[in-house]
Amino acid sequence: MKTFKVALVGAGTIAKDHYLPQIKAMENAELVAVADNVEAAARFAAEKFGIPHWFTRIDDLLDKVDCDIVVDTAAIQAHYEINLKALQAGKHLYSQKPLALTVEEATTLIETAKAKGLKISASPIHMLRPTVQAIRKMVREGVIGKVQWARIRSSHGGPEYYQRSRLSDPSWFYQPGAGPIFDLGVHGLHTITGILGPAKAVTAMSGITVPTRAAVGCGGEYEGVPFEVKIDDCSLALLDFGNNTFAFIDMTYCVKDYEGPNLEIFGSRGVISQTRKGGSATRLFRAMPEDGGPGWEEPPMPEEPRYQSIGVKDLIDAIIEGRDPVLTPEHARHVIEIMNKCYQAARERRTLDIETTF
Repeated sequence: MKTFKVALVGAGTIAKDHYLPQIKAMENAELVAVADNVEAAARFAAEKFGIPHWFTRIDDLLDKVDCDIVVDTAAIQAHYEINLKALQAGKHLYSQKPLALTVEEATTLIETAKAKGLKISASPIHMLRPTVQAIRKMVREGVIGKVQWARIRSSHGGPEYYQRSRLSDPSWFYQPGAGPIFDLGVHGLHTITGILGPAKAVTAMSGITVPTRAAVGCGGEYEGVPFEVKIDDCSLALLDFGNNTFAFIDMTYCVKDYEGPNLEIFGSRGVISQTRKGGSATRLFRAMPEDGGPGWEEPPMPEEPRYQSIGVKDLIDAIIEGRDPVLTPEHARHVIEIMNKCYQAARERRTLDIETTF
């Protein structure tokens, strides 16, 4: 069995808590290098996970270490530059979300990978989740009839509130290039387009609801230190999937807590409802007597894996099997277009067509 040499760039919380330990546990993956522009972070990750090489620049990593795959878990604004350098150096790529910030950047990455015979796997991981695949199958098989509309939650109370164990500066999430659309909305948009298919158009409302924020409950040096919000913290969008099928998505740092499902899909013959708060549960409402309704049931669902690196595993499997990864860069590009057009639609107060597909 071939062992794939993996280098990771961006040794922050998600890397240390999820990707690094999970990749290290894989049978056919070997962590050979880590890079972070904060020297202490790179050194800490290398020492904690027994990684032989650490760097503060991806250029040095690519020049000095032989690897097969680069895993990009850096800050959102850095993804495109890191991803392009990895591909240009001939490395397969797994990128945390989003793959890039614009459709043009995503297209450059896709074309570079194709020209070099490389594969890209693009987070989020939701279309690898067995429960999401099962919901997609139910929708495609017409279990709830014609889908009329759906709603999906992609919000929390903000990184300065929600991620209370973080000791790092949360203010970068509120800079241009980040924000809840690119940080959180990307999850819901990947999920709903993965289930219903490519969106045809989008309209949105978006703005800054709290101009100044501060970390709450982290207990570190950033506790209570105010910072200016420079990107919209509350965005609400309506998607048109064609055939009079619509979806509503909230993408905000304005939800301190919630009750109710994360995802609801309303059809002519029933409803699919899913929640992950306090665990994962999927419920099905059958509306028609001939389907055994009306009434709710909990259909048998596959076990849900609780690890982030399933995208890395699928990339390795795709390389071995000579297929495309499940998390395609074309899907990522489609979502990137939607995210950018949410801002544009809100500013211009109109509905915009979506031109990409997957």
